[in-house]
Amino acid sequence: MGEPASWSERRRAQRIPVRGVAVLHGDDGAMHGSIENLSRRGALISLGGLPDDGALDVELRLGLGVGWASARTVRIESTNRRWRVAVAFDRLDAGMGPAIDAAIAATLGAASRRPILVLDDQPTRRSDLVVKLAVRGMTPIAPRTPLDALDLLSRADLAIDVALIAPSVGGDVSSALIDSFPWLTTAEISSDLDATVQRGIDAWSSTELAKIAEA
Repeated sequence: MGEPASWSERRRAQRIPVRGVAVLHGDDGAMHGSIENLSRRGALISLGGLPDDGALDVELRLGLGVGWASARTVRIESTNRRWRVAVAFDRLDAGMGPAIDAAIAATLGAASRRPILVLDDQPTRRSDLVVKLAVRGMTPIAPRTPLDALDLLSRADLAIDVALIAPSVGGDVSSALIDSFPWLTTAEISSDLDATVQRGIDAWSSTELAKIAEA
């Protein structure tokens, strides 16, 4: 029998909910997807379609690093309008392993900060929500526009899994954010700010990031 895996080896194999973009390159061209979790050994990727069977070249865009991996599909799950595809890495480009480690470290740091996005077009209410969330131990991130929200959600180092969104921002915005970031959980901002804060905290507590923070 082989030697037991070291703690560092187990950590490298553990799938962490690192957020980023994966571009799968196969015989039928390129397919863009969102990374749901990641380790040095593989990733779970949300896609709008099915990739080619067999070997794939995967471009990983983690915000903290960009590189390539040779991979193969090991599991496919059907979800609402999308597919979740698990891939195992056969080879990582030089420097990609440390980039994955750095992205994992940033995500673990975000777990302790408990980030939550606040998207509200009413400045006074937005400011009040930021204060109330901070008092409850959250790290509120309050973009002024939906475009700013897209930029922030794209940052793997922020690891934002929950967004509080005002109805006045528009349902189309919520749908667009969820389509672009399928892991995102949204909750509605109402005139009852205390109830809104609690909805946000409850939503965050159900995330994979929260489970890591509580471990």
